Amino acid sequence: MNHTMTTGLNGESLQALAVQHGVPYLDVALIAANSEGARPLQGYPRARMQLRPNGSSETWQIILPFDNAQSPFEVIDGSLQLAGESIADVVALENDDVVLTYLRAGGRSITLNTHSRSKCTGCLFCPNVIEDAADETLATADQLSEVLEWLMADNGWPDLGHAEVITVCSGCFHYPGMAIDHMAALRIAADRYGFTGRLHLLSSVLRDRDDLERLREKCGPFHLTLTMECFERRSLLLKDTKASLTLERAGEILEDCRDLDIIGDFTYVAGLDSLETAVNGIAHLAPRVGTFPRIQVFQAHNDYMRRARHREAEDLNYYLDLRSALETVFAPTGLAPRSWENYRPLWYSEFAGSPVPGPRV
Repeated sequence: MNHTMTTGLNGESLQALAVQHGVPYLDVALIAANSEGARPLQGYPRARMQLRPNGSSETWQIILPFDNAQSPFEVIDGSLQLAGESIADVVALENDDVVLTYLRAGGRSITLNTHSRSKCTGCLFCPNVIEDAADETLATADQLSEVLEWLMADNGWPDLGHAEVITVCSGCFHYPGMAIDHMAALRIAADRYGFTGRLHLLSSVLRDRDDLERLREKCGPFHLTLTMECFERRSLLLKDTKASLTLERAGEILEDCRDLDIIGDFTYVAGLDSLETAVNGIAHLAPRVGTFPRIQVFQAHNDYMRRARHREAEDLNYYLDLRSALETVFAPTGLAPRSWENYRPLWYSEFAGSPVPGPRV
């Protein structure tokens, strides 16, 4: 079975797809790069990079796996090349390790890996198994305060009053109480430095309304992202704590979040399901979310992971058809993606004919 994408991709074929689907060439090229990965680059199984595409004055951040020797994409001579032709300058490139903290939106969004995300394993397609790690488990408000003090000193911030959101990106909370206690400790620590924004957690373990009420009471303004990832083959592709969350239950949780003034959304990996299943599942959840969900292009990091890709998603048209269908699905909600929230999306420069606003990093 072939689990790579359509061969023969080049600038001309991507331009034809862009015209056919009414999608900017930049978006088609970056979706293709995310789907294909790039040819091996010594010392980098996966890398964060900032690109300045040809003809653009903006810098875009993407993350690519470097394992596919058959990929038409290659990073060489300071550029990202497609079939031997440069399509973007590589402004910066670094190994994509699991770091303790990183920033988005010019520092207004802070992400922390304070509960050993690197030790979270079990989902077939997760890159944790190949990434270096510099995160750890921090349990108390004092320990979390030390991280925040270091972060402020490293960035020259007098406090955290400018920050709008602090995200804990972790799948390692096995029970609701563990997640609530950790986020409550983070609220105590962040409050010490003038943070008045919203805490954000990516997790699948918070499901009962009572737990959501406790979360809101102990943690203040909150954003919960359910880690759905896919709708088909969940027991095969996902670890148990994710796989047991059904589509119907996810919808009920998002409705509870809305009732409790918690922003709710979900993560989804485009390329794991059939096109019909992807559209129908997301359409079920779309009216219930409070912000645009994190819909990411599937990335394979080795031949074994490539087997997870749905057969329909071996063709780039799948992603462009899904992109168009979801623009229709989300039209009644008024919601749209923000580029700094997702570095491997279906939408880069344009969503439903309107520009996707920056910042890009």
